[in-house]
Amino acid sequence: MNDSNDKRVSVSGPIAKEMLKELLANDYLLKDEEVIELLNWALKRNKDSVIRPAYSKIVIDEHCRIFMPEYSHKEIKMPYLPKTVYIFFLLFESGSEFKNLYNYMEQLYHIYQVVSKEKNLESEKLKRSLENLVEPLNNRIYEICSLIRRELAGVVPEELLDEYTITGKWGGLHQIRLERSYVQIHDKILEDYQRKFASFRT
Repeated sequence: MNDSNDKRVSVSGPIAKEMLKELLANDYLLKDEEVIELLNWALKRNKDSVIRPAYSKIVIDEHCRIFMPEYSHKEIKMPYLPKTVYIFFLLFESGSEFKNLYNYMEQLYHIYQVVSKEKNLESEKLKRSLENLVEPLNNRIYEICSLIRRELAGVVPEELLDEYTITGKWGGLHQIRLERSYVQIHDKILEDYQRKFASFRT
């Protein structure tokens, strides 16, 4: 014979809901401190785990690798140009209209060098690539942002994706909305750019 302490009752969701409603209609139970404590615990657990998905830090290490440790231990890999754009918008918190990106060619150029770890890049080739990126009459920057979003979508919860990606209206201001307390940068050159960008305006 099984011990009665091992017996468990299985109740369907709708029935459990009706039982809970009946119990809560009892004024005596609502005055019970243990019941109140259990209800508060259940509400807090639901709020923390369901309503508000957890945010992850964005960590850029000393090798310019991108990690979101609360979501995955794997590096978030991107080609150099998308990574340059993503890091630019992480550093430049106030964002920019895409049509104004040509104002930041020098910054994009140097970030690309840091990201690629190459100091002897073919400057003319890189310059042409960046000029194509910031040219207002083509869609290259939108293609790059779509690629970045696809890469992040594999790691970031769908509910928070817009916080981590470069977002904005067509022709308007674009930025990464994530609170910058979640961004940790361990590359000294990029840290320096972040401080400089704090004084920039679009």
